[in-house]
Amino acid sequence: MTLPNFLIIGGVKCGTSSLYQYLKQHPDVFMPARLKEARFFCCNGSSTTMRINVKTIEEYTRLFDEVTNETAVGEASPQYLSTPHAASAIKRLIPDAKLIASLRNPVDRAHSAYLMCVQEHGMFRGLTFQEALKADPRLMNGYAPHLERYYGLFPRANIRIVIFEEIAKDAAQVVKEIFGFLQVDPGVVPDVSDIFNPGGVPKSKLLFNLLTNRITCRLKAYFPEFLVKSMGRIRKANLQSVKLTLDERTQALALFQDDIAKTEDLVGLDLSAWTDPSSASSLPRTG
Repeated sequence: MTLPNFLIIGGVKCGTSSLYQYLKQHPDVFMPARLKEARFFCCNGSSTTMRINVKTIEEYTRLFDEVTNETAVGEASPQYLSTPHAASAIKRLIPDAKLIASLRNPVDRAHSAYLMCVQEHGMFRGLTFQEALKADPRLMNGYAPHLERYYGLFPRANIRIVIFEEIAKDAAQVVKEIFGFLQVDPGVVPDVSDIFNPGGVPKSKLLFNLLTNRITCRLKAYFPEFLVKSMGRIRKANLQSVKLTLDERTQALALFQDDIAKTEDLVGLDLSAWTDPSSASSLPRTG
């Protein structure tokens, strides 16, 4: 029975799709090709609105049946960071797991999640971003309380914090450092030119739905690589970015200030750029 020895645990809308695609290019890294998000450790037997893709240990281990000589075996489920029981479930099954957490300016993360909910799930119709923040506490999901659970269970040496804005600025360097963390050859240079699961507002809703519906997403694992890349390019071309005004960003930032400060203390990184509303990034949005 093969289990992963590393996990990309989140967060949602923080670049985990791109990290998954970049890391699995390494010859010594295995990640399931047919399913990015198993969400196995989100399952605790109770009813949930979250779609759990893998519910049994038998199904989970089958994801890794094709492992051969790879030394770093992993999967990416960004819901693990914010799901309360996921950290303890991971600790029970994979006590020495290495964990990768990608964090993004929480205002941008919340705005990207808001746009995704509007477009893909029909939520927040008629509500502005500010109104949606007040209406749904899930958009206000901070990082500090979730990271505290992981730091309480795993040694710091086993947790790698990645900053989303650094991925957008120099993905090759970030991936090289992750390869070192996973103890595989950091000299391998993957193709990081593509941005995966970009955010934005679709120009054509019909085309967007066709490319992102559940059936298409499941079938993509069986499509030839050139077709998957072509679909990705078409999807990106169909999206247009939506930027927050300075006033909108300032108002939203006030809601996240405390969590940013706590997260900065917890992870030991300088996150001061997140607290300046005038330094709004035009970096590409990834999921």
